[in-house]
Amino acid sequence: QARLPAEVCIASQSTVVKLFGLPDRTMRVAAAFIAASTASVLRGSSVANSTDVNMGGPPNCGDKYDKLPDFASEYGATISDAVCTHPGYKQSCKIFDEALQCWFRFMVTDHCGDLPSKHKKRNKKLVEACADHEKDHLDLWKMFSKDEQAYWRSSFKAQAKESKLFDTMNKLVPKQLLCTTLHVIDDECVKHDNVRVRPER
Repeated sequence: QARLPAEVCIASQSTVVKLFGLPDRTMRVAAAFIAASTASVLRGSSVANSTDVNMGGPPNCGDKYDKLPDFASEYGATISDAVCTHPGYKQSCKIFDEALQCWFRFMVTDHCGDLPSKHKKRNKKLVEACADHEKDHLDLWKMFSKDEQAYWRSSFKAQAKESKLFDTMNKLVPKQLLCTTLHVIDDECVKHDNVRVRPER
């Protein structure tokens, strides 16, 4: 089975078919699912009846923004711009914006599993790797500590087994998910109003 390109984000049914080269029928269903799912994530409603596939329940998005620190919503609004940097698909990646913010809210509510920031040690390499279109999610995974990998498996991957939205997002934009995860941890989960994407000098 061919691995889906990690750098590509999707915005429409035609874009999905063109970019991933999968059967038209399959990708029409996938595109309909993603559109319906992302539209419902922040409302916390299930979209199981939105298409003819079993989509599972909505993911756990943690607390709503009004329950999180004041600057959390500002930070969340910068995520997709920070991690969806492929020049050809910056706007297309917006379809995952709410889902990325859902994962972000869960992490902040969970205090990132009390994982420490590695901003001073890791930020330069992280920013460069996330912006380098020759790097994929496997390169990002190597930047995770053992504790961070364990947290990812017990939180996001555990949810992806039940949530088709998270599962689909993980398959289509794994690099962007991993970049988001490490940035949130390194931004102290979070004590800043935007993703810090300028490398430390």
